[in-house]
Amino acid sequence: MLHAQEYRISGRVSDSATAEPLAFVNIVINDGRQGGVTDIDGRYSLVSHEPVRSLRFSYVGYRPLLLKPVKETVQVKLVSLGFELSEVLIAAGENPAHRIIRNTVANRKINDPENIPYYTYTSYDKMYFTADADSLRSGDGPEADSSEIRMLRFIERQHLFLMESVAEHQYIAPGRSKDRVIATRISGLKDPLFVFLISSMQSNSFYGELIDIAGSNYINPVSRGSEQRYFFSLQDTIYSETPGDTTFVIAYKPRPDRNFDGLKGLLYISNNGWAIRNVIAEPARPDEKMGIRIRQMYEFLDGRYWFPVQLETEITFNNLNMNRSRPVGIGKSYRRDIVFDTVLSRREVGNIAVELTPDAAGRDETFWFYHRGDSLSLKERYTYQTIDSIGRVHRLDQKAKGFAALVSGRLPLGWVELDLNRLSRYSKYEGFYTGIGLYTGNRLSRIVQAGGYWGYGFGDQQAKYGGELSFRLQRHGNMMLNLSYTNDLDESAGTTFFDDNNQPLNALNYRRFYIDRMELTERYRAMLDFRLLRYIRMGAGIVREYKRPGFGYAFDRGTDGIGVLTSDHTYGKIITGLRFAWGEKFIRDKDSQISLGTTYPILWLQYTAGREGFLGGQFDFNRLDLRLKWTFYTPYIGNTVVWLAASYIDQAVPCSEMVNGRGSSGNGFSLFSPVSFSTMKPGEFLNDRFGAVFITHNFGKLLFRSGYFEPEPALIFNAGIGSLDHPEKHRYAQFRTMEKGYAEAGFALNNIIKSSFSGIGIAVLYRGGAYSYDRPGKNIMGRLTLNYSF
Repeated sequence: MLHAQEYRISGRVSDSATAEPLAFVNIVINDGRQGGVTDIDGRYSLVSHEPVRSLRFSYVGYRPLLLKPVKETVQVKLVSLGFELSEVLIAAGENPAHRIIRNTVANRKINDPENIPYYTYTSYDKMYFTADADSLRSGDGPEADSSEIRMLRFIERQHLFLMESVAEHQYIAPGRSKDRVIATRISGLKDPLFVFLISSMQSNSFYGELIDIAGSNYINPVSRGSEQRYFFSLQDTIYSETPGDTTFVIAYKPRPDRNFDGLKGLLYISNNGWAIRNVIAEPARPDEKMGIRIRQMYEFLDGRYWFPVQLETEITFNNLNMNRSRPVGIGKSYRRDIVFDTVLSRREVGNIAVELTPDAAGRDETFWFYHRGDSLSLKERYTYQTIDSIGRVHRLDQKAKGFAALVSGRLPLGWVELDLNRLSRYSKYEGFYTGIGLYTGNRLSRIVQAGGYWGYGFGDQQAKYGGELSFRLQRHGNMMLNLSYTNDLDESAGTTFFDDNNQPLNALNYRRFYIDRMELTERYRAMLDFRLLRYIRMGAGIVREYKRPGFGYAFDRGTDGIGVLTSDHTYGKIITGLRFAWGEKFIRDKDSQISLGTTYPILWLQYTAGREGFLGGQFDFNRLDLRLKWTFYTPYIGNTVVWLAASYIDQAVPCSEMVNGRGSSGNGFSLFSPVSFSTMKPGEFLNDRFGAVFITHNFGKLLFRSGYFEPEPALIFNAGIGSLDHPEKHRYAQFRTMEKGYAEAGFALNNIIKSSFSGIGIAVLYRGGAYSYDRPGKNIMGRLTLNYSF
């Protein structure tokens, strides 16, 4: 048997000006049907049955190039033409790209990898951060100073940061997946947990109606009706020597007369099943904070499925400046050993999306070389050598943990942690408060934590203090026992849940500014917090409270018409609560786990039993509280947030255990507080039965897109109803009840003034219905809105 001789040729294609690799460049051998495309790294490896006399390179937006290779390795540089896709008039008949797009849309369900029943694979992932140094290299603008020259030399020699990982991936349709990370290496760091949040930056599939990129939703160009919203242009046709396997290269961008969150880029569509072969996508309109571009490369495997085998995410941080350059993060994923026939159990693939094995950081070079498929570049090796040394000297691992702790409000300082929430606060009742809180950190013990705080309010001229002792009874913090004592302020008739925590920079906390009715509370508390089943977190405990109102109030405890007025009271309580978050996923290492959230509604339900004689309690009552949060996105309309709140108390008890109306009205033009009534005074209403809904719909930039002035309009509607049995038992304090129903509505213009990390806008709300004032102007409340970009 005679075998035809094979001729091989390989190399890399890059941009002639920036040296950046060019993904998915079309390559044709000898002007025939043989050839291929480059991968996400710009590399190509071709096989021909005849000597390679010429190679033709073509790429959208670049000048075509014809080469006559003289050796088996050819490095190619293409010259950019420097223009973007523009709409052209189709001279006669239908735009040929539309038929291809319609066929692709019709076959989405068949070709979507997320519809494959089961699959597993091993992935090698690499992420590095560098700087966009084009401005430093160019001759435009002022001449580079010494610090900029040093920066340029630094980033030409090494990256700012480098991370590698190897993971075993499991998937069960629909949408249940798990990555078991078996190897990690990070320059300068030992604990990689927080870095894996980057794994959620892009969708694993490009077939859904919406494409999620870095938490933002974009209308997919491969979706129903996309021809009316997107302009498509057939740019190239790639032929294959395999019959029935032609690839069409289609450029796309939103039509200029359509205002929606869209993408622009290139689609490579194979007529083998009308599937996506490659895709390049980025937001069509630039973002002032962050620019993102994704690339995905698919292969037809086992003669059955088109599957993404290479993915790339490029992030440019536009709001950060480093000597006239911007930080750029590039993450790449390479998948191998892909198997479709392994039947997995749902127990194996639970709610842990990413799990780090204990020995992941200890892999040797033999292991890494096998999974990389190639050796590290000189620049990458130098990054590890330099940054690892800097990391040991400057303890970057501890600083990275410190950054993660800032999000939760705890700042590590050696053996202790500083509670940022205890440093300062403000309320109308307390005035300005300043204090300090210190707790033992994980360096001292990962099982036991102790600490306390002390502070002083300059308005009420009272000291506040407390202490607590916590025990981690299960790995990853899934079971915690907390014992605490506090002598502090509580809002009168306020509602709290067992897992509430005051995170810094949370807009929900703005309501505290306006609270003018508080009670000095001495509290002893023992609470067990644990996870039950996959999506339920529970809390159970006992509480003893002594409360004294800081305003004129007395409760009538008398019976048979004999009044007995008391103002300070003691309660003995048993509390049981749960938080149910269907579909919630986590990243986990050997000690802890971080929630990735869920796209489904989150429900809180809490039962409180007050018992006379229990822990010195003076009252018998039962209380039930409910809270629900639902956030969802509607294409072409925007993002909606719905909060529901409800409470029920079955006995007449002092106002501290009742429910106010969640008012946040105050004098002056101050901050808007979500999930509250901005036109209602904090202590205006008192209820033992209460229900409310708070709805905010944010249009984002769908209504205003000028390039210069792009505020984000939002509609606000809040409504509530309540009642109170035996109002005569509550003396001296003025209040109303909500039997007639309360309503307010308004609008907001967010981000009128924007900075790199925050935005300021305005909100105006109107108080309507049965509790509105006779003078219309008194029903209007203006507020500033303050939003953060993280």
